[in-house]
Amino acid sequence: MKRDLLQSLVGMFILSCVTVTPQGFAMTTSPGSSLTTIDLDSTYVRLAVNSDQLTGNWKQFKGELKKEWADITDDDLLYIEGHKEKLDGKILERYGDRREEVKQWIDEWFKRHDAQGRNRAK
Repeated sequence: MKRDLLQSLVGMFILSCVTVTPQGFAMTTSPGSSLTTIDLDSTYVRLAVNSDQLTGNWKQFKGELKKEWADITDDDLLYIEGHKEKLDGKILERYGDRREEVKQWIDEWFKRHDAQGRNRAK
């Protein structure tokens, strides 16, 4: 009986913290809490490009990325080094309100380039 009560209380606590939204899950905490706020859909930009494409084309892509979006620094590029999740985070950090514009540019770049990073339009 005590175990059932404890499970119910824990379940109610979790439900009070986690919200299911049309875009996914969001977890909020009260101010001053030691827990970090997690909002999967507003924290990370979802790119259509997959991790293999990003890794394979990284050398060609990073030069054009930096040229087009100057707030991405050389240190950022070293940190990202072809990892999609790190790229998502840096886009949010550097271009918060314009992140959808950056995401669209990235997706279009990968649509224009083949697996070796060569421009298909040429």
